[in-house]
Amino acid sequence: MKAAVLKGIGDLEIEDINTPSCNHADILIKVESCAICKTDVKMFHAGHRDLKLPRVLGHEVAGTIVEVGKGVEDKFKVDDRVQVAPGLPCGSCPFCISDVPNMCDSMEIIGFHCNGGFAEYMLVPANGVQNGCVNTIPPSLSFEEASLAEPIACCINALKLCHVELGDVVAIFGAGPIGHLCAQIARLFGASEILVIEKSPQRIEFAEKNHLADVIIDSCDIGSDPVKAIREETNSNGVDVVIPACSVPEVSVQGIKMLNKRGRIVFFSGLLYGHENVSLDHNQIHYKEIQIFGAYGCTSKQNREAVRMLSAGRLNVKYLITHRISLDELIKGFEMVDMHNAMEVMVK
Repeated sequence: MKAAVLKGIGDLEIEDINTPSCNHADILIKVESCAICKTDVKMFHAGHRDLKLPRVLGHEVAGTIVEVGKGVEDKFKVDDRVQVAPGLPCGSCPFCISDVPNMCDSMEIIGFHCNGGFAEYMLVPANGVQNGCVNTIPPSLSFEEASLAEPIACCINALKLCHVELGDVVAIFGAGPIGHLCAQIARLFGASEILVIEKSPQRIEFAEKNHLADVIIDSCDIGSDPVKAIREETNSNGVDVVIPACSVPEVSVQGIKMLNKRGRIVFFSGLLYGHENVSLDHNQIHYKEIQIFGAYGCTSKQNREAVRMLSAGRLNVKYLITHRISLDELIKGFEMVDMHNAMEVMVK
């Protein structure tokens, strides 16, 4: 089969490799759509703590089952349309038993530890199948929309951890795809007002065109101070929740400063090596009883929830899909994501 193989940092080749063998309880999928995640671009440029090379990247995947291993024929059949949650937990550790398998110490991830969706076919290993990582999708839901269930699930995880609820005023740093998804989900969870901070002119224009938020703040305006701007927009109260949907270190500091008393901030994105240590105002956190949450990835259950939300039409992701490319154009797709020249790029 044709696949995009990352052999080293910045070294990606399109080549023919063996189609995976489908063993006991595995499932083999013909990839119909795989979205480019910012993390894929990060791994191409700088690697990742969980990345094992050489590797076929791609973890936002939807496709059609072409082979079902023995032992799971009662659950799935050939031609089933499916979305895949990329996390492969052990299923038996305290974290898995407690319904937080994304914290599993033995977790492996499709597109990181084993081959992912930037290929014609992708294998879902038995432990993924047995732990609920394969979700059937209805005919009404396109493969492209279904492939975005995984980033939606990550947003669901983050927003639930920081308890977004009815009446909350929410500030989101970043108007990329994750910012858009977080804004939509925050609305569904009851947020009364969404404020978005962005510096990219292209993304500000796209956000305004698609009515992303009640207020969009251009952080590149001359003399612009996002904290001051948020305070002005909230009558000096600050916001209830801050979601940094980007990997900029200073956003964590600014986010805490713009929170109201008892506000919550969730660290959604990891920071690049060498930038992970951020200086926070301990006293401000103390006196204002600010709550800080970490959010990493998602669970297979949250992927199923995302598929249900998409299938019910509660989320709109069609407008986010701005580009479609072939596997041969994958590096071009990485460049589009890197330069903010695209929102969601689908590899067909």
